[in-house]
Amino acid sequence: MTKNTTYKMTVCPMTYVLEILGDKWSFLIIRDMLFKGCCQYKQFIESDEGMATNILANRLKKLTQHDLITQCKDPNNGRQKLYHLTTKGLDLVPAILHLIKWSGKHDSETLLSEKIMHYLEHRFDDAVDIVKQEYRQKCHVETVN
Repeated sequence: MTKNTTYKMTVCPMTYVLEILGDKWSFLIIRDMLFKGCCQYKQFIESDEGMATNILANRLKKLTQHDLITQCKDPNNGRQKLYHLTTKGLDLVPAILHLIKWSGKHDSETLLSEKIMHYLEHRFDDAVDIVKQEYRQKCHVETVN
């Protein structure tokens, strides 16, 4: 019998993170949801990185299966789906902001204003709250579990 290794191969916490978010496309989908208010398939496709449709469909499915995002029918167009971050997905905000802060500190090409960097260094908890609040306002949703 073949051992199922499609999920956690070890009990290391990083294995869980890498299983779900171990590619750039998953992070970019979450970034676009958080900071650009993307919630439709078309909006993700139009992202500057040029994600292929099959990769996008795969990552949206994977993020949904792991309860980081949820999908529902668009009330304005029943043929389209809307994607929203769940509470579990929004729990990634502190980690993402730490990664943004790290990139701003170590990558000279990262576009991060001094004001934002200062906020991340000195008012981190406030920054987390602001990102979550702005996401909810942009997407007109309450967080879904």
